Parts: sequence; structure tokens; C-alpha cells
Amino acid sequence: MPAIEQFQTHREQWNQINRCSGNHILLDADFVAALLRHFAGKEIRLGVSVDPKRPGMALLAPSRWGCWETFQPSQAPLGLIVLGYKDETEEGLRDLMRSLPGYPLQLDILHQDPDFSAIPIVPPQRKLQVMNYIQTGSLALEGTFDAYWSSRSDDIKKNNARRRRKLADQGKKLEFLVHSDPSSVAACIRSYGELESQGWKARGGTAVAEGNVQGRFYREVMEMFCGRGEGTIFELVLDGKAIASELWIGNASMRVNLKTTFDETLKQIAPGFLMKEEIIRWAYSQSDWRLLEFYGRLMEWHTKWIGRSRTLYHVTYYPNQWVLAAREAARWLLRRERTRGASEAVRE
Repeated sequence: MPAIEQFQTHREQWNQINRCSGNHILLDADFVAALLRHFAGKEIRLGVSVDPKRPGMALLAPSRWGCWETFQPSQAPLGLIVLGYKDETEEGLRDLMRSLPGYPLQLDILHQDPDFSAIPIVPPQRKLQVMNYIQTGSLALEGTFDAYWSSRSDDIKKNNARRRRKLADQGKKLEFLVHSDPSSVAACIRSYGELESQGWKARGGTAVAEGNVQGRFYREVMEMFCGRGEGTIFELVLDGKAIASELWIGNASMRVNLKTTFDETLKQIAPGFLMKEEIIRWAYSQSDWRLLEFYGRLMEWHTKWIGRSRTLYHVTYYPNQWVLAAREAARWLLRRERTRGASEAVRE
């Protein structure tokens, strides 16, 4: 059915399935509805299982002829599908494929988290292909912040302390601010956009700005979740001016970092590192912050902060074995032609 028109009617059912299968905050119906309002076109379809033994819902988009994939705007770290059971026999994916219009040949379930996905990948099934996507990191807040901080590398501890001393010696005032009131969100998003507009994302046309669709989306999301007591915006302020900002939403299961930005002209004081220390210190002081999820691509500097990493993956389902065989044959031929072309170029 058309997603834009029908999701509101089925949002409580979506939430019920999500709650019984991990209650992931990024699959909360309020977050999903905001994604649809700001980024979905009329082609996005909502699939709803009518089998009471296999409850499930999915948002799907056509990718190319005969191929569908989970609706996946860049603002959604996870594939937008919820299943109330483990689809170990592929019956759920089979039924979902059969319900799609036309003659579907391939279904891609994108951005799956092994900690939460209802589509097992071990052992791989005959009609499934699994492809690694990115590594991501998380931090379980166990024990105390002091114990956590003592376990970090000497360079990060000494460098952060040195940066703070230097700012103090210069008479500069560094403040860490925590915003959770919905009335503060608009100003925070404006400040966030001003920071991001100075960096590489602005040059690539992907920066959040107060007046663009990304700015409107994040303002709506943060106002909504702050109103629910589940949204937090952090700011690091130097002499009254924000130099770093992070947007977080979460529930009793986890807290998720949605967006991060910092003043790229202040690399000498590493505002992102100073901010991360403050956020983790603050999170340890909160009884309901027990797991921090980052969901971005794991970089070397992330490993200085996180407790563990894991690999997100894509799952591709083929309703017929011949489709998979044909695709594998086509890929083999393409690889052979590329190898032959490279060999001929070397001979020339």
C-alpha cells in the first residue's frame, strides 16, 4: 500500500512489533514517520503481514526494474523493516516479495544490525546473499566513568588535559551544555547548521541548515523526542560560541548518536574529542544511559572511545534460485572481461 497515505493508520502496529523485538529507537514509529514526511516519494510502499504467526512490516522502494529495497534515506542508519519473529526459513521475505507489484526478482534488506536483525545470516540460506556494509561501534556504560577513563589510552587523556589547560591559560571559557527542553531545539539546530555550514559537508551540499529539508527533519525529530523525554542535544561552547554539537535520541534500551559536527577551524584544540569526553562523563552520571550506539562508519579515532565494534550488513533475497545463478554468472563474466581488459592494457 502507499506508505505516505497509510503509515499513520498502521503506526501503532509498527510500534507493537518493534517493542516485542528489541524496541530499537531508530525503528520507533515517530522517527520513521518523520523520515517519510521529509524524504519519501509516492513510490514508497508499506508492506504489512496479515499472518498473525509472522507479524511484520516494511517500507520498500523500487531501485531498478524488478528490484526492491528497504526505504533508506541517508538519515536512517537502519533498514526500515520490523519483524516479530526470526525469519529463519525465509518465509517472511518470500511472502513480502510475492506481495510486491509487478514481477519482483530481487529484494534488498539494507543496513542490518546483527544485534537486532530478525533475519539470521548463519547459516546462510540458499536464496539469500549477505554482504558486509560497515563496521560500527558502541559503548556499554559499565562501572564508573573514572574506571572507564583510566582504561583509555594515555595519548587521549593527556592531550585532552593539555588542551583544557591551554584554553584556561589563555583565559578562555569552555562550557558543556545539555539541552533537553523542546523549546531549546530550534536554536540548537540553527547553531548546529551554522557549524556544519563551515565544513566539508557544506562544500558537498549535504550540510544541515535551518531552512533546508535536513534542518526541518532534525528539528522535528529532536522536538518530538525531547518532548517525550528521550532527546538530548549537547553543545561545547567556547567564549559563548558553540564549537561542537551532537544530537542524541534514546530509550531504556539504548541512546543513539544521530548527528555530530564541530568547528573544523579549531583542529588545534580538537573540539570533537573534548566534546566526546564530556558526553561520556555526563552519560555515566545518568541512571538511564546504559548503552551508547554510534552507527557511523567506524574510524580509527572511534576506537579510542568505544567498547566494541560489529559489522552491519545487507541481505539480498532472490525468490528463485535461477535469478541468483544468473546474477552470479553475470558477475563472473564482468570480472573476466575486466581482467582481460587490464591484461591487454598492460601488453600495449
